[in-house]
Order: sequence, then structure tokens, then C-alpha cells
Amino acid sequence: LLQNQISAMSGFMGDAKIPVNEVSLPIRPPSEDGEPERLLRVKQYNNTITTDAKSPTKQSARRISGTSIKSFFSPLNGSVLMVHGSCASLEQYEKLVEILYPFLKKKNFVAEAFDAFGCGKSAKPKRTKAYAERELQADLAAIYEKVKHPTTNFIIGHSYGTSQVIKLINEMSDEDKKAVKGVILLSGAFPGTNGGHPIFILPSMFLDLIQGFLSSQFRAAAYHPTADPALLEAAADRSNANPMYMCKYFYEQTKWATYDEIQGVTCRTLVVHGEGDNILSLDAGRRLHSALPNASFKVMPNVSHQLMEEDPETLANHIIEFMTESLK
Repeated sequence: LLQNQISAMSGFMGDAKIPVNEVSLPIRPPSEDGEPERLLRVKQYNNTITTDAKSPTKQSARRISGTSIKSFFSPLNGSVLMVHGSCASLEQYEKLVEILYPFLKKKNFVAEAFDAFGCGKSAKPKRTKAYAERELQADLAAIYEKVKHPTTNFIIGHSYGTSQVIKLINEMSDEDKKAVKGVILLSGAFPGTNGGHPIFILPSMFLDLIQGFLSSQFRAAAYHPTADPALLEAAADRSNANPMYMCKYFYEQTKWATYDEIQGVTCRTLVVHGEGDNILSLDAGRRLHSALPNASFKVMPNVSHQLMEEDPETLANHIIEFMTESLK
């Protein structure tokens, strides 16, 4: 069984004092073959509903019984779930959330983001199977089940997260598909490269030795040359905090969405790509857009792969325009 209680922290984020709830959430119980409990960090933005029905107060800790977890994630008028990319963290979305907040507040929508298993502040077991593609996909499905609104949902995916979102929609019931009013795919690709970069064939002990080099190479490719140096510093901290055994296990088991799965996303979709993306090329983003049955395409100049960090204002404008049209 899942834990009967979860720990929750409520507080505020940024100058706009965005209400934030953060939980360490047991998504799925230990499996019969010895896999550990799936414990993920989940953050919820613009939900002032807490267990005692009061607005959050800074650094106030609460315990939530297992029977009230669903009510804790009550999504008001609608839900926006954000899925990060490979070996990343929910922090990458927070500048975007700050800019979207007035729109979310006006619409009375709740936004949610989470650290995938092995990422950010989520659990990081040293077991290959823990990072299997089907396990991570099952985590996403379990989170969506907790945060979804009955009639009005938007889902945002970045990089490899776009593939996970596509697969999530393919696995939904017809009723859940109808409740997805729009999907936003950032820096995605078709086709993707299953199994990741060949360098992750190397033993994790060797990968530990070259982690700093790999992190610097990622930053050079993922951020535009004009990017704020503070972004690069934050990216270095996140990359260097990743256990390399986790990166190895994850990338070796990646499986990108197929053409048929992409064709299965029939809801309104917005594809956004950085003009200077050196991780997943602009052409790969165009191919993803072409494979989707009901998609529009936006190209953002002067950004690379991490467009939600590099130019969150422009991206937020694209998202607000898309969501507004999708809600008509």
C-alpha cells in the first residue's frame, strides 16, 4: 500500500506571491519483484486549497491523509501539467509559471510540475529497472490521474517529455482524451533517437569522471550564445547534481514516440521550437509538427533548446494565445 500520509509544504513563489504547495508523493507502491516505492516531488502552483481550507502560509508544514490526496490536488477550473525533459527538473518551468500566473489566476487554473524518478529532489535508487521507459510512463499516468480536471486540461512537455506526453495521451480513455483541451510540445523531435547518446554505454564510474565535461557540452548546445550567464550557472548546478548511474540507466532505455503514436494525438496541439536548438534540431521539430494531425507551429528566435528559461516571456505569450483559443 502507499503511505497513509504524505508531507506537504505550502508557501509562496516569486514577487507575485504565487501560492505553491510542494509534496513528496508516493506515486506507486513497491512491486512484487522488489522495485521500491515510487516517491516523486510534485509542486502545485496557484492552488490555495489546503487540507485546512486556509490560504498557504510561508513554511507551514502539513500532513495529508491518503484519503484526501485527491482533494489536495483539486484543480479548480482547470489543470496545466508540465512535464520536463530527460534528466532535468521542474525548476526549469518556474520562470514560465511566474509569467503565466496572472493568466492562470484569472482563469482559476492550477498548474503542476514534478521531478521525474531520479531527477531533481525525487528518489534516485541505483537500479536499472527503476528508470525503464514503461516505469517512467506509468509514473506520468499516475500523476495525471491525481491532478487532472474532469473537463479541462492542458499538458506541456519539453524535449523527451514531449514523447512521454504523446504516449500518455495515446493510453488515455476516450473520456480523458475529450478533457484534454490542448497539448503544448516544446523542443520536441521526430524521429527521436532510442537509447540516447552512445557515450552512455560507458560504465557509470567512467561517466562520473567526465561529468563536468558532459555538463559543459550540454550547456553549450542547450543555451543560445546570448543566454544569461546566471542560467548557465543554474544549469551547471542541476547537471552536476545528477547521479551518472541514473543518467546511464535512463538514456539506455529511452523509447521515443512512434509515428503512429504521434498520429494518435488528435487534440489541438502547439509545437514550439528554438531557431538555434543544438540538442534537437529545428528540422526535427518541423517533422514532429508535420506528423501531428491538428497542430500549429511557432519558431522562437535567439533561443536554443531551453526556450522556457531563455525567453519565458515570448513562450508565455504563445501559450496564453493557444490556451485562450482552445477554451473558446
